[in-house]
Amino acid sequence: MLKIAMIAYDNCLLSGIASQLDLFTIANWEKRRQQPQLKEPFCRHEIVTAGGLPVTSFNRMPVMPKRALKECQDADLILVPGMMGRPDQLLQQEELLDWLRQQSRRDAVIASACSGAFLLAEAGLLDGCPATTHWQLAERFKQRYPKVDLQIDRLLVDGEHYLCAGGTSAHQDLALYLIEKFGSAQLAKACARMMLIDYSRREQAPFINFRGRKNHGDEPVLKVQQWLDKNYRGKVVVKELARYSGLNERTFLRRFRKATGETPLEYVQRMRIEQAKRLLAGSEWLLEEITKTVGYEDVSSFRRLFKQIVGVSPTVYRQRFSTLR
Repeated sequence: MLKIAMIAYDNCLLSGIASQLDLFTIANWEKRRQQPQLKEPFCRHEIVTAGGLPVTSFNRMPVMPKRALKECQDADLILVPGMMGRPDQLLQQEELLDWLRQQSRRDAVIASACSGAFLLAEAGLLDGCPATTHWQLAERFKQRYPKVDLQIDRLLVDGEHYLCAGGTSAHQDLALYLIEKFGSAQLAKACARMMLIDYSRREQAPFINFRGRKNHGDEPVLKVQQWLDKNYRGKVVVKELARYSGLNERTFLRRFRKATGETPLEYVQRMRIEQAKRLLAGSEWLLEEITKTVGYEDVSSFRRLFKQIVGVSPTVYRQRFSTLR
């Protein structure tokens, strides 16, 4: 039987706790239905807090724990929900961080959803490892935890001894994945059907809005970014961008990548794809029209590039996000 501990703390997302625990309870039901000869349930779960005291969730509802952190030393799986607002105060709770380190040392699997990844990273559990979190928190996460390999386009990362799920509602995807990991694919699919959850989701790239990192303090690079804001649809030549920045080409390329995280051509591609996403969601333009409007000529090449960056085809993106339906 899988022993699960759900951490709760002030300002945590109540939905992240309740939704996961609901799915694990449904997993117990489904296991009994699928294997009536087995008496042991799939899992046992409980909520734990620092000091064993009630906490107040983001929506101001109280969360009642069963045990204190220090009393919980037997969990196989530890769940860390997301939080709302800045995590700074939470990240100063040494008792919680020390407990996470202790549980990791005794080989408990620790899984975070959304901004819960900040706690894992603060405890040093993600250093040198791939991870994900909510895409809107990517820049803050990268700045605070440069040793972590943040892969923000991934909805879920399984590092064996830890897991991270990105996105506010990714706690459901995480729970289903854990039910499959510790149970079976059949059990997870049954739970997904019961709760009408799309079992196939694995990326958050379709939900990411590209904004371009501009708070880096490199004035020549910022100057080029501001020029691209108005001219990204036209022909973009790296040599001309370097000349416009006032830097030699090699220095410009190095500084542009350091400041933005991307090469100039990758940056322009992301800008064009972002505009295409807006047109797909907010207009009835044909794909051929959108392709030319954002700066490309060949529709087939654009379709491949769109799927490579966004994770789904332009047609699927329009079906999923159109505001005109």
